Amino acid sequence: MGFKSILSKFKKNERQEEAKKHYLTGKEIKVIAKANAQEMRRLEKAKNRKVPPEEYMSVMKDENNVLEVENLHSYFFTDQGVVKAVNGVTFNIPVNSTVGVVGESGCGKSVTAMSVMRLLQGPSGQIVDGSIRFKAYDYKTDEEGRPVPTYETDENGEIVYETVVDKNGKETHKPVIKGYEKVEAVYDIAKMPIKEMYKLRGRQISMVFQEPMTSLNPVFTIGNQLDEVTLLHIPGATKETAKKRSIEMLDMVGIAMPDRVYASYPHELSGGMRQRVMIAMALACEPRLIIADEPTTALDVTIQAQVLDLFNDLKTRINGSILLITHDLGVIAEMADYVVVMYAGRIIEQGTALEIFRNPMHPYTKGLQKSKPTMNSSTDTLYNIPGNVPNPINMPNYCYFKERCRYCTDKCSGEYPCMRQVSPTHFVACHLYESKED
Repeated sequence: MGFKSILSKFKKNERQEEAKKHYLTGKEIKVIAKANAQEMRRLEKAKNRKVPPEEYMSVMKDENNVLEVENLHSYFFTDQGVVKAVNGVTFNIPVNSTVGVVGESGCGKSVTAMSVMRLLQGPSGQIVDGSIRFKAYDYKTDEEGRPVPTYETDENGEIVYETVVDKNGKETHKPVIKGYEKVEAVYDIAKMPIKEMYKLRGRQISMVFQEPMTSLNPVFTIGNQLDEVTLLHIPGATKETAKKRSIEMLDMVGIAMPDRVYASYPHELSGGMRQRVMIAMALACEPRLIIADEPTTALDVTIQAQVLDLFNDLKTRINGSILLITHDLGVIAEMADYVVVMYAGRIIEQGTALEIFRNPMHPYTKGLQKSKPTMNSSTDTLYNIPGNVPNPINMPNYCYFKERCRYCTDKCSGEYPCMRQVSPTHFVACHLYESKED
């Protein structure tokens, strides 16, 4: 047998041994499935438990924040193992600000957003650990659990009454309701029973999904779907007030002829108009936090610019905050006050938009910026980060970006790097910035 044949056989055996490392026997799959089933039952039971509000009430660490995500772990339990889609994420969203989350596809951006909304597909998708503290303005209720109204008053401070005629033609005088009293409350969303989440989702926290055509129901009119939001979340809402509110919201997001669009079906609208409808639906209850998941992906460049301008305008108008998820660094530069860079389920760098774009520190962040095409590029080829995002099952203990990093050192084979503070608002997780004492 020649040397080439021996070498070929050796390489073949090596490939077979490597393949065996990624192969699970039937016995191993059964063990994994049994362990996963046990954990999923425990977590599902916790989601559906009945507990007093005190158990999931919390306190913000910084009163200037509307959302604080701390050490969040969101996993998917599969027959091949546990997919750690979000693995220890911590970041804050200040009041009246936009926080952009950026990274490659599969790095955990959307799963983070779904975790905040408690929309992970169970029983396989679960929040395993961590806190999601949210500062909400909840309706104040009386002893019978009904919202406490506030009434219109005249110039003398007297309550204004209106004449109401019932079905029998009888006239009654009722005070004109201006709104409802609100009280501030901080909830730990990760610990809330899923039924309690309904009072936050849609009213206090709303989401603009990535593809509006799949998010809107094709068999209902735009008006039906917009009215539902008002009727569900605003106390005392009627069909007339819901319709009036829906048309106001369509007009607010810049849709011409809102009455006509109100009566239309989703397939009768363009992509940009459907996205505006989704934004109107998200803003109908004036939420404190808007989560926008790739809001400009399906739109052309002109409509993208209009939608981004709309977000900036509406954030000021409704006095809210935005969590913007995108892979487009141009959108982040246009919109975000703070930037969070994610990779393989972890945050590898975060800071203000100016710090991330002027002084990127992590090699991955630098690679993302170099991958963006520019008009003044001196080369004909577009830069790309070599390799792919690692398999999220059985992640290594060392830095996840090690295999793709051109600045890799011996330290990178050790423990995963801790988050280092390089300025009051700039943090990076990389061994390159460790001090000599570490």
